[in-house]
Amino acid sequence: MKKAIIAWCVLLLLLVPAAVSAQLAGAPLPAGAVRVEAWQLKDGRLATEAECEVGINVQVWRSGGAAGSCNRGTWTVDFTNHASLAQWSTWSVTGTRWDWRVLKPGDYAANCMSFTIQSNSAVLIDYEGFGDLTSLTPGGVKQTIDTYYGYGPSIEAAIDNGWVRSFDLNDSDDIIADSAVLHSGWTTKLFTRIVVDVWNSSGEYEDTATVTLSLINQQPWVADDGGWAMR
Repeated sequence: MKKAIIAWCVLLLLLVPAAVSAQLAGAPLPAGAVRVEAWQLKDGRLATEAECEVGINVQVWRSGGAAGSCNRGTWTVDFTNHASLAQWSTWSVTGTRWDWRVLKPGDYAANCMSFTIQSNSAVLIDYEGFGDLTSLTPGGVKQTIDTYYGYGPSIEAAIDNGWVRSFDLNDSDDIIADSAVLHSGWTTKLFTRIVVDVWNSSGEYEDTATVTLSLINQQPWVADDGGWAMR
């Protein structure tokens, strides 16, 4: 899958085995299941679906049943309480555009943004379109500015972790492992570095890329837009 997201997430967290999603394939409803009324705690009280402005986050079905009539002294009835939990995510990024103003040739780095992601299962990270900043004006001596990315809580950590060449990110599709850190919310910083040399003509340079987060253990009863695939 070639789409894209932020590089530093991939470099920090462990990879998940390919079999991780097998346990979340999604359990089908039993035959004859009937949807029953459910409530959600809202503002300190249990609210019905109609009272939830953006809809209720739970649906419940009842199935099975039992009855008996005779003179036996003991009856045994087995019950099952089963929950199928969807994957969710919460994320934030402090910026999606960086603008440099460069007076003279040199090797420069900047603390460009912070990124936070929280989820209850593994997340796939894809990258696409990352590359060197390219001149927006035809001609000139050198059309590109060498561009790198790094991650970590500080610029020193980014240097220690090593700078990644911009176009190498596009081959780095990885998985953020399901972990306590991911459940509680994980944050790091993305640093970028450009090397401007004497061959770069004056003018505007730019690169655009795409960032994609995919919830790889989502349940089949969740629609692509995050709502209910069945009601």
